[in-house]
Amino acid sequence: MSLPETTRDYRGRLLCFGPMYGWGWFRLGADGEKEPTDYAEVDRASAFHIRVHRFFRFRGELRGVVGRVEQTGHLFDGLWATTWTMLVGEFDLTELLCWRWDSEFGPDEPGGSSEDDWPTEPIRHPAYFGFGGTLAVSRSAIEAWQATFYCNSPAEPPLHPTGPAGSLSDGSSALRRPGG
Repeated sequence: MSLPETTRDYRGRLLCFGPMYGWGWFRLGADGEKEPTDYAEVDRASAFHIRVHRFFRFRGELRGVVGRVEQTGHLFDGLWATTWTMLVGEFDLTELLCWRWDSEFGPDEPGGSSEDDWPTEPIRHPAYFGFGGTLAVSRSAIEAWQATFYCNSPAEPPLHPTGPAGSLSDGSSALRRPGG
């Protein structure tokens, strides 16, 4: 299981997304291809809120949310957001946070005719693609989780995520967007 079914209770509510450099950030270039963007721009903009509109599944598991960024003055304010867990495990949005959410932001609502369809990727400007971040009920939940996650010494295993709770989706490498 990736996200519990109770995650659906957040429909219509704001969740906080804390971007991290992770595996890089990109924007849609003039040629329609993804081009690297300076992460400092995203980092300066910092955490932001996404109002959840719907959820989607992958291989029968609840994996992500589609919503709209609501953060006045933020780089992504007003853009549609699609974000999904990149790890398989027992996660929630309060304490057992998934440390790897990938995301896409664009001006149009992502398509997908059912919950089992992966949302469509942005194809118009402005569009951004991030390969690192954490989604939670609040910024303080992200900060509390980070304090726990990063406080463990190398000799001491992290409290979370490890083993089954933090395994990469395919057991060895990051899950990629279907067809991508």
